[in-house]
Amino acid sequence: MACRPGQAVVSDVALTFDDGPSIWTERLLGVLRDHGARATFFVVGASAADQPELLRRMRDEGHELGNHTWSHPSLTRDCDDEQVRDELARTNDLLAEALGSAPSRFRAPHFDVDDRVESIGRELGLRHTPANVNPPDWHPNWAAKLTIAMVANQTQAGSILCLHDGIPPNDVDGDRQATVDAVQAFLPRLAERDLRCVTATELLG
Repeated sequence: MACRPGQAVVSDVALTFDDGPSIWTERLLGVLRDHGARATFFVVGASAADQPELLRRMRDEGHELGNHTWSHPSLTRDCDDEQVRDELARTNDLLAEALGSAPSRFRAPHFDVDDRVESIGRELGLRHTPANVNPPDWHPNWAAKLTIAMVANQTQAGSILCLHDGIPPNDVDGDRQATVDAVQAFLPRLAERDLRCVTATELLG
């Protein structure tokens, strides 16, 4: 990107969230709005099914919604072709009904993906989305300050960050407030480094 002398060059990073939507998603939307940041939310169909208004709010506030399967299984380990297709197709259909169009991206739970799963995804119009900054914010003993430090140390232009805004359907409990707190803290620090948070499709095309 060309710039005039003294003008900062702003570079993009993709901010993504898995496992929602949830009560923490709503809190994150406020944080993202306050900082002018956009993100991609890879939603679990079973969690999103009864929250169409929240899905539309996410879209209307400039965020991208992606497919994180219906029930959060390990796709390569536990699912045959028919199960992979069903997990992805059901969530595609849910998002299409709520938003008027199906998603173009998916992320396999646990990044458990191979050529077979990616091929089935392509049949459904989906491209898999990796990440290279992956704080284990899903772990119950992982503190916000650790996410903040990891993002600060690893994020550079073109990075894809993966955080978690919800709890998978098979997990009995959990809390993502530490993730909300971390995002609130690191967004202004990324802005100070002229790193702008955009959606995965905005970054990857």
